[in-house]
Amino acid sequence: MTDPRCHHPSRRTVLRAGAACLILPWLESLHDADPADKAPGGAQAPRRMVAVCSAFGLYGPSFFPEQPGPAYEASEYLGILAPLRSQFTVFSGISHPEIGGDHASEACFLTSAKHPTAGGFRNTVSLDYLAAKQVGNATRFPLLVLGTDDQFPLTHTLSGAGVPGLNRPTQIFSRLFLTGGKNEIDAEIARLRRGQSILDRMGERFAGLKARLGSQDQQQVADYTEAVRDMEKQLHADEAWAVRPKPAAAEPGPPDINDKSDAIGRSAAMFKLIRLALQSDSTRVVSLFIRGMDLKPPIAGVNEDHHGLSHHGRNPAKIEQLRIIERTQVGAFRDFLASLSAVRDGDGSLLDHTQVLIGSNLGDASGHGTSNLPILLAGGGWRHGQHIAGDRNDNTALGALFVSMLQRFGVQADRFGSGIGPISGLT
Repeated sequence: MTDPRCHHPSRRTVLRAGAACLILPWLESLHDADPADKAPGGAQAPRRMVAVCSAFGLYGPSFFPEQPGPAYEASEYLGILAPLRSQFTVFSGISHPEIGGDHASEACFLTSAKHPTAGGFRNTVSLDYLAAKQVGNATRFPLLVLGTDDQFPLTHTLSGAGVPGLNRPTQIFSRLFLTGGKNEIDAEIARLRRGQSILDRMGERFAGLKARLGSQDQQQVADYTEAVRDMEKQLHADEAWAVRPKPAAAEPGPPDINDKSDAIGRSAAMFKLIRLALQSDSTRVVSLFIRGMDLKPPIAGVNEDHHGLSHHGRNPAKIEQLRIIERTQVGAFRDFLASLSAVRDGDGSLLDHTQVLIGSNLGDASGHGTSNLPILLAGGGWRHGQHIAGDRNDNTALGALFVSMLQRFGVQADRFGSGIGPISGLT
């Protein structure tokens, strides 16, 4: 017997169904591409963006330089990045205002939504999602969302729905570069077409609900139906990509790392996959969330868990072990940036054409502080080699930096969250 609820779903059921359908689709194709973008080898290399969040922050005295401007003396951690000094800008006195939320602020690093622990909190759209909309279906994966483990999602859609990150290197490599047989391709096309028929039925349900709802609920339905229309366009684009051969990888992919304590090793694997994905123009926008280690990491000189060390309480012995972990982590950042710099891309390197944001949602991780965030922007064609120092008591809005990044990516934006941009000093 047919369940009558299938014919007369409640408003909550339909809206939940809409939200569930909106989580994953933007991992594939979104809408028409910007005609200004051109494939590698053309006269103009594509614009790209990578956003990386490291959950437990970085020890401030070892990260931030004291002097502003291009003549700053490198801090302990920036000294590890010294060979790339001319290719990045470091920021201090910058954060998202009024976030709080301790570890819950992870979900707001790329959105700047305020008070994530407040009742009725609803997130907002993330930096990478807006950039991916600009890419459209110019690449197979306009938005690649990655993580070192299961965690709060960094990426959020226009409605604030979180997009979970992929965290198995072998599966990601397969998705990027391994083409299935004819039967697998046919099955994928059939799956996409079933998705289209589901959307058709959802559209009819939304239309039937609208006449019975108040003005506020009608606006919610309008928001979801607009997102459904975007999804329909994406499904058609997915079908076109399903029959196109995948590119050959420049080198073998990294293996899975089963040791959950080795977050830095896992992040290094993800960095390699990001470089391969960008190099093959499989994607132009990537986000990566590096989850902190609740276990003791496999690093010489460290005998406590990372999370406990991040709450050092100014204990010198704990700080020394934390610095060992973070020096290793910064070394992985350096190796990633160097690998992008080594790849020829159009009239420059892959790093020249890729904005790479590296930072954390926590400033003082010991006290769960969300001000004075460690933020570094590399590549992307900016004039780097400087320290842009903001007021450490009255922070610059990180959203202003996001405005600058979006504008350089080709997105028409004059503000992001609390940030009215572009940010001063970045040229």
